[in-house]
Amino acid sequence: MKFTKWIKNSLSQYRKDTSGSLAAVWAISGLSIIMAVGAAYDVSQVSKAKQLAQIAADNMALTASVAVDFDNDDRFQENHSYPYTQLGGPSRDFTNSMVGRVEYDVTDTKDPKRDENGNIVLDEHGNPVYNKLIARATVTGTYHTAFMDIIGKKNISFKATSDVAYAAREGKPASIFFVTDNSGSMGSYDNNHVRKIDGLKYSMKSFMNILSTINSHGDNIFRTALFPYSSHLISNKIVNPDWGVLTNHEINRMYASGGTHSTTALGRAQSKFSLENNIHNNENGDDNPLKFLIFMSDGSNNGAYLNNVQVCQTEQVWVPGGQRHWVLHYYGTDYTYYRYYWWFVYYNVTYVPGGNGHYEDQEVCHYNTEWKSPENETSLAKCQAMKQNGVQIYSIAYNITDAGNNQDSNGDTLTDLAIKFMKDCSSNRKTDGTYSDDSYYQFAENGSDLQTVFDKIGQQVVKEVIRIKR
Repeated sequence: MKFTKWIKNSLSQYRKDTSGSLAAVWAISGLSIIMAVGAAYDVSQVSKAKQLAQIAADNMALTASVAVDFDNDDRFQENHSYPYTQLGGPSRDFTNSMVGRVEYDVTDTKDPKRDENGNIVLDEHGNPVYNKLIARATVTGTYHTAFMDIIGKKNISFKATSDVAYAAREGKPASIFFVTDNSGSMGSYDNNHVRKIDGLKYSMKSFMNILSTINSHGDNIFRTALFPYSSHLISNKIVNPDWGVLTNHEINRMYASGGTHSTTALGRAQSKFSLENNIHNNENGDDNPLKFLIFMSDGSNNGAYLNNVQVCQTEQVWVPGGQRHWVLHYYGTDYTYYRYYWWFVYYNVTYVPGGNGHYEDQEVCHYNTEWKSPENETSLAKCQAMKQNGVQIYSIAYNITDAGNNQDSNGDTLTDLAIKFMKDCSSNRKTDGTYSDDSYYQFAENGSDLQTVFDKIGQQVVKEVIRIKR
């Protein structure tokens, strides 16, 4: 804000300066540049505020829809304004202005009534008849501009709305496990000057706030577990599967230390997932619960190296035409002559006529370098096995940075290797090797992005578990 004040004072001085036309021209040009940069900054801040408001509205609508289904006395009151801190939004409201309101029984214009034959029910005017089954949350706020108030635009209002159909008739139990990177690099700071391990903790707590909306009626619907890893699975920080959310204490115990080796933690998650069907069946009568794994890392596993790989393939190769010559076969050795000698008649000599050049198929081999990571390969095998058993894997690459500038023959660096590893581990990569369009892989540049990613995944999990329409 000091910088903004300096700009305003500078512009004021230029407006008052009458010492020469050059100063006036410079002032006008400088004003244009500053206004363009300042306006871009204000627009980006408004966009960021809208994103926070939208996530808060989504959370509020989800909570409202579940509360109605479970007849929860603590649900949001209709048309009552709630501060941002009670809406379940990520991070903090840097505008200090957001409030949320909820409406119940809003007409669901996307889902008309249908008769027993599946046909849309029409009213006397021939229009579709709709049920009132939606909770609508609206979050509003005002951003106070940092630069645009110079031209009189002091405030920009924004609004986000979310419609969520009331929770469906039947729920679906779920097991939600976390495999999180606690290596030494997680103790470093991201580009928002937040320690990455702290960004992870904040994000997981926000996720638990969203997840807790499912259990507002008190039943055992979902189970959570936490498997943190560094140079190995961190045994004294493990939280084995249990009903309900992870507590703040269980999340806060994570710390940054050691190397990066994810195989053991992924293997433990795979082993525990195999037990979940029977546990849910005994509790809920459902032997096929939903299974989610949230896998987070800030880099590739340790031990990656550049490996020489021989690549051979059949290619059309030009064979030049040969000059005519004679070959003398003498006691197991061949001697080549390019002119004729009279004494050839006394020895074993073969005449080879000259010929034109031509193409022919030949095997051509060369060496490429590519990154090889045995730990990545064993980790991917665990991910593949879990996906084949119905586990949906969300992978999050968090503030990945290069450990060096080495590149393989394709120009890939360690960062590229890490990102490919996380994509391949996620459910974006299908068992046939192709990639789906689903957003199971996410990249988070900093702690704020990480919390947004966790919140989005949390909302998606809630929607699947309680069978919300959209």
